[in-house]
Amino acid sequence: MAHSDWVPTREQDLVDLCQKWKAGLENQANTTAFGWKAAEAADALAKVTAFLTARAAYEDVDSTANRMAKDEAKDAARAAMRDFANSDIRYNKQMNDEAKLVYGIHPVDRTPTTGGAPESYPEAEADTSVMRQVAIHFWDSVTKKRGKPHGVHGAEIRWALLDNPPRSVEDLTKSAFDTASPYTFKFDESDRGKSLYICPCWENNKGEKGPYGEIVKVIIP
Repeated sequence: MAHSDWVPTREQDLVDLCQKWKAGLENQANTTAFGWKAAEAADALAKVTAFLTARAAYEDVDSTANRMAKDEAKDAARAAMRDFANSDIRYNKQMNDEAKLVYGIHPVDRTPTTGGAPESYPEAEADTSVMRQVAIHFWDSVTKKRGKPHGVHGAEIRWALLDNPPRSVEDLTKSAFDTASPYTFKFDESDRGKSLYICPCWENNKGEKGPYGEIVKVIIP
């Protein structure tokens, strides 16, 4: 059975979890004991710390610049936490369930499953009816049903604000993740009129990604 998204949506809950991650990643004994890859642990620590620092700055001075910096750091931290959890925590036999729970990872569903990475991809359309917001609705390319197909945990959405069309998905340097359609991007007034490019793919509960869909261009309202 697919698990729900373990990265908190509520920002204060994310802050609380990030503080636990920071403490755990700073402890070099954990890297040795759990067999973590040092470079990946350092990257996750840097992203988590950057978010906590940006959040503190925003709480001190509630400005547009600080809010944007905080939101960007939050997206980067969430993506880094998911990547590190999938590569070094979720299926790590050197960590018991209690140790994984510290990082928000619940016990793995050990029920045998069939199939590997998703074979279909999400098709997407944008709702720009609200100023400074873009809601991405997605459905499966094969079943044509709204939401995600069986065995899929959610959709990774690669995205970027670009002056020129991307040459490939690799040009979309930012990443978001959603377990239920739609996913809503929120932008600043200064972003109105800019070109947002997005490209989604399905990801299963093992962190395996399927093929990316079409790159979609949206003008921020």
